[in-house]
Amino acid sequence: MLRTVAIHYANVLDSQLLTQFFANELQITEPSQAFVVCTQFQQLIDIAMMDSQVSFEGVKDIESLLFSLFNLVYHEMLNLGFEAQWQQAADVARTQQSK
Repeated sequence: MLRTVAIHYANVLDSQLLTQFFANELQITEPSQAFVVCTQFQQLIDIAMMDSQVSFEGVKDIESLLFSLFNLVYHEMLNLGFEAQWQQAADVARTQQSK
């Protein structure tokens, strides 16, 4: 179910990179690529949290599901050695939200 939701919102963002990432078709090897994935993922979370129109069969609490997805992506970035890119993307997201 996590993958279904993740790919749905990657498609909403029209992000081929995120779609490939969630489908396990993308090997992230470069910091710049990791930063783009992390930035787009932050956008995905924002869009999904504001999307009250979509429901997924079997999902009663989208926030919990998004929290699980967030943790999975965060830990994947840490495991790949892209903690700095994750933090940069989070900083960009916070700056944009405060505008």
